[in-house]
Amino acid sequence: MTFEQAALARRAGFVVEMRYLCLPNFGMHLERVKMRADRGGHSAPEQVLRGIYESSIANLSRAIREMDLIYVYENGEWGRTPVMLLQAEHGEVVYRAERIPQWLAGSLARL
Repeated sequence: MTFEQAALARRAGFVVEMRYLCLPNFGMHLERVKMRADRGGHSAPEQVLRGIYESSIANLSRAIREMDLIYVYENGEWGRTPVMLLQAEHGEVVYRAERIPQWLAGSLARL
């Protein structure tokens, strides 16, 4: 879903909720994509994946401002339940974990 689609949905009366899942660094992201590809799943060139990863994090502050509800999770430990780091409602952060990773702190600084 794009930001424009989310805005259209909100204007039409829908509540827009996002669950944002991130890994601590690009290296972990690349490793997981390679594991998926090794099992027959899809992949993409590293340069494309890096661009997606970086633009996703760069757009997180906008998502926090524009989504009705957003939950941000880190999924850095394989086989474990992702850890919720942040919850925001209508652009206002209502929950922050005690430990905020650097990739998220950068996004919060742009709020």
